[in-house]
Amino acid sequence: MQAERALLQELEDELQTAHDLQMNLMPTGSPHLDGFDMAGCCISANHVGGDFFQYHPLLDGKLALSLADVTGHGMEAAIPVVMFSGILRSQMELGDPLDRRFGRLNRTLYDSLDDRTFVCFLMGELVPATRIFRLANSGCPYPYHFHAASGEVAELQIEGYPLGVRADTIYASIEISLEPGDYVVFCSDGIIEAGNAEEEMFGFERTAETIKQGCTEGLPAEGLIDRLIGAVKAFTGDASQGDDMTVVVLRVEG
Repeated sequence: MQAERALLQELEDELQTAHDLQMNLMPTGSPHLDGFDMAGCCISANHVGGDFFQYHPLLDGKLALSLADVTGHGMEAAIPVVMFSGILRSQMELGDPLDRRFGRLNRTLYDSLDDRTFVCFLMGELVPATRIFRLANSGCPYPYHFHAASGEVAELQIEGYPLGVRADTIYASIEISLEPGDYVVFCSDGIIEAGNAEEEMFGFERTAETIKQGCTEGLPAEGLIDRLIGAVKAFTGDASQGDDMTVVVLRVEG
């Protein structure tokens, strides 16, 4: 019995160490950028999850926001998450255009990961001076764009295989022009697929409606994240959290 307790404690300590390592991959605060408000949040389903988000300062005052979802949970996800974070950091230093960056990441991961592991990845690159936002996606739920002028939320439909699945995948990017009061919201599938005791999913419709309500009220980026996470938790009730939940929000002030 004592040996079993010692083994369980050792496993618990290892998981806690891996959890701390994953959390250290993510920012502790948000960048300050005149005219913009941004925030991110990652809530792991286990000690160690497959999600993380990051901000990436770029040349000429540009800024990139990213969300990643690596397959696996617990210790199974720990090593690929750390590996991908390091690869991403190295690739960001090359200064490639967004579509080429995704291609390089994909080829590197295809050569590095086993057949069961891949990465769903979403990145947006902001040009603050012009409010141009370029996006590319590889398997994440479509990002949401709240357009203040119309008061409507639209999915930015960007297609692409997850990174590491096919070596020859070609990735495309799209470009949108943001206006004061606009929001862009990244969500991992842990938000969309969160389930309640009746095995219903929170779903795309509830996600879009919750985002629309918060944006219409003019919530700050962090407030919108709190609203969305709160809505998911109210929906799921006592049901266990089945997957990591990660949200990143960019808001144009004014």
